[in-house]
Amino acid sequence: MNNTDLALLVLRIAVGVVIAMHGFMKLGWVGKGGSPAGTAGWFENYLGFKPGIFWAWVSILAEALGGVLVALGLGGPFPAAAVAADLVVVTIVAHVPKGFWSGNGGWEFPVPLAAGALAIALIGNGQYSLDALLGLTYSESLVGLWWIAMAVGVVLVLILRAMFAPKAAAKTA
Repeated sequence: MNNTDLALLVLRIAVGVVIAMHGFMKLGWVGKGGSPAGTAGWFENYLGFKPGIFWAWVSILAEALGGVLVALGLGGPFPAAAVAADLVVVTIVAHVPKGFWSGNGGWEFPVPLAAGALAIALIGNGQYSLDALLGLTYSESLVGLWWIAMAVGVVLVLILRAMFAPKAAAKTA
């Protein structure tokens, strides 16, 4: 038995299930509920992502669909890279300003998930995956283009957010 493949299975399931549940919560399927419209409002009004509904669906798809595909080991590095990109953006804009501890909404929780997703995207899904079972492989050029798309996407989202983020209210003395 190859321990690397077993480790990848454990990592894929842990990261994939947790992030999928977060996406399902934004759909109102689990947890305290939510909705795409509510997520869109939070994205637009609190985070400055406009149009909010577009970015809400980008996040929901990256998390819900990406998480499921990561857990199953289907789609090569594509869903894991999308999950990592999603988590990098949300960590920078929503969690870093709140400090380290997750109890305060900080970055303690999303960073390990992003790192796990990035590791899966870099290493691959391993032998205990649907990709291996189905004999699916992905061309190096397609994977390279996907990495470029994810990196450009993260940079563009952060630039747009900087341009449209709500300004803090001026403090009066």
